[in-house]
Amino acid sequence: MLIFGGGDGADQVTRSGQRTFVSGSTDLGRLLPDEVIRHRLVVNREFFTRPRPLDFNGYPVIANMITEAERSGELLRNVQKLLNGYRGHLLNPPAAVLRTRRDEVAQMLAGIEGLLVPAVVRLQGGDPALSARALEEAGIVPPVIVRETGTHTGQTVRLCHTIAEAADGLDSGKEYIATQFVDFASADGLYRKYRVYFIGQGTVLRHMYVSDHWNVHSADRARFMGPRPEVIAEERALIERAQPFDVSAREVFSAVRERMPLDFFGLDFARLPDGRVLLFEANATMSFFPLWRDSNPEFQYLTQCLPPARTAFMEMVGMTVPDPIV
Repeated sequence: MLIFGGGDGADQVTRSGQRTFVSGSTDLGRLLPDEVIRHRLVVNREFFTRPRPLDFNGYPVIANMITEAERSGELLRNVQKLLNGYRGHLLNPPAAVLRTRRDEVAQMLAGIEGLLVPAVVRLQGGDPALSARALEEAGIVPPVIVRETGTHTGQTVRLCHTIAEAADGLDSGKEYIATQFVDFASADGLYRKYRVYFIGQGTVLRHMYVSDHWNVHSADRARFMGPRPEVIAEERALIERAQPFDVSAREVFSAVRERMPLDFFGLDFARLPDGRVLLFEANATMSFFPLWRDSNPEFQYLTQCLPPARTAFMEMVGMTVPDPIV
């Protein structure tokens, strides 16, 4: 098995000693057991200057882990060309990943019953009047979330309360994504953000973050959840439930999986008071590891997602799942 990783930007591939770190590439390959032999090919722009093409047909399965459609667009197009003659099983083809930019995914998933897809529009920095017009034509009304394209984990995100605020201050030469803000606070005033990972035919609940702020991210686990045992108990109960979500949510998941062009990807969402699923994003760039970022042993229950995720990944790549040691 061969795993592709890499990125267009010089800051996307870094090395420290014997280890290579790649941003914009999913870490899902870590689900493979250590005894599974796989090769990893990390590519960047310079890789494609080599004179002789490579033959990958010795690999029955290739998993493309280059998942950032915005920042790695050129690289993904080059990898797709590189693999044009490949006859094996290609997971998450680069051409499919290129279709998963935020605005394209919003169009792709719009109209699914039970799923609220907020209005999304792409903005070009440097022309406030043009950006304001684009927001109005998209039907977006304040408040609006603005973020630089290709950024994750809450980076560059701001909540704007007027069209002028959203349109001003966008750097020339950069692209931004503006998204209609939908208040998803629960009845207790807290914000809950769920992540489900689709791996082949498997669906795995990764986590439920809870925060007192709408911009919910992993840091809230230690900051907000850690000191609140009742919130930890809520997530734990959900993780340990045989079926974490009701029928209406599962029907949404099925429809999302059917429309998305990927073999593996994550879905971030909230549940609204009326039961609808509120889309945040769906793509393959979402991290799976680490399961939690501090040493709090109370979060040990998160490891329960590993066996079903590993089984789904092994089945997806056509490998036999080893029997548990008894």
